[in-house]
Amino acid sequence: MANQSDPPKPLVDSHIHCVVLSSFRSEFTFLQNVFRLTGLRMHHAESLDQADFLLTVTDSTVLLSDLVFEGGSWQAALGMLSDNHPLVPLLVIAEAVDWPYLKDLFERGACGVVWKPFDFDATRKLIHTVHEASRERRLWLQETQLMRALGHLASSRR
Repeated sequence: MANQSDPPKPLVDSHIHCVVLSSFRSEFTFLQNVFRLTGLRMHHAESLDQADFLLTVTDSTVLLSDLVFEGGSWQAALGMLSDNHPLVPLLVIAEAVDWPYLKDLFERGACGVVWKPFDFDATRKLIHTVHEASRERRLWLQETQLMRALGHLASSRR
């Protein structure tokens, strides 16, 4: 039994948070409602600045970007991620007619494509996969940094 003077334990958010960078509010609302039941939390951004802000304050681990959005494109979103959120993977939302424009998608660092019309089960699985990969990479980097810090500490005490 917890002691009355013990501080309350922080709430743990078990949801995966994603930012959807799109000019289409209705499309976002549809995705948000469908995925709410699967443990995915969607946050809407209409510009790179909004996406950058939401990635920071929501601790989102995945960015879904339309090919083109108000004032930018998926290439600009990829640049913003590499500058400000290097561990957040990018998934591009596209249609089959967009295929010729996606030639360099993976060469530039995007992690995948979410195809319209949406296959919700496949989309959910893809988001979970890139989220888990990002999470594993973050943990590995934290462990690596800790090991380096301990190595420096040990060598400085000699």
